[in-house]
Amino acid sequence: MKVHVLGCWGAYPEAGEATTGVLVEHGGQRMLIDCGSGVLAQLFQRVAVPDLSAVILTHHHHDHAADLGVLTYALLLSRLQGTRTQKLPMYMLDGPADRMKELRSEPLIDLHVVGPSDALTLGGMHIRFTPTVHPVPCMAVRIDTGDASFVFSADSSWTDGLVELATGASLFLCECSMYRGQERDAVAVGHMTAPQVGEMAEQAGVGHLVLTHLPHYGDHGQLVAQAKAAYAGRVSLAATGSTYEV
Repeated sequence: MKVHVLGCWGAYPEAGEATTGVLVEHGGQRMLIDCGSGVLAQLFQRVAVPDLSAVILTHHHHDHAADLGVLTYALLLSRLQGTRTQKLPMYMLDGPADRMKELRSEPLIDLHVVGPSDALTLGGMHIRFTPTVHPVPCMAVRIDTGDASFVFSADSSWTDGLVELATGASLFLCECSMYRGQERDAVAVGHMTAPQVGEMAEQAGVGHLVLTHLPHYGDHGQLVAQAKAAYAGRVSLAATGSTYEV
């Protein structure tokens, strides 16, 4: 399984980059998780519209969903040009009525409203979810392939359910929006600090922790150091275009 980081910024993208988006490749399948601002420009460097197998949206905040409408336009043009004829499955929590109506209006989109207790199987990837703690309904994602596992936290403040989902994961891509000392602010907006992320990775016993949903201020090296103070394993910072083999 290959995990490609298409965007790693919280709230808005830095110049030439993107907010949240992850491409997962396994068994000939190419699945997009989240479609934030700038993600399509990064995605299309790796995968064309006809080759995309599925989309999972963890929640409907703009920094995770801003390019979803643009993807709808890309599918429309692909349909008109005949470059894609097979429907693209999209899995997500129920969202704003206008967005859901737009997605349902495109014949090439096969929209599935899922809940955090649902499970999916796609090309040898076994996928399950858990609810996170965020101002809007949101779900973390776990993918198991038999010999490897990948967990994406989506957006959340601390929840034992996320620890349980991440337990034993080979790769844990976890939001890390704030620094030590910002715990009160983190809870208020549904995010985590670096020490909390490190503690979560330690409790879950993950193999490799990658920090994402990064803040636009401060020294990101401190995020790594603060996470390492609580977690004995490998810690990395996500970067646009980085790839992890799991």
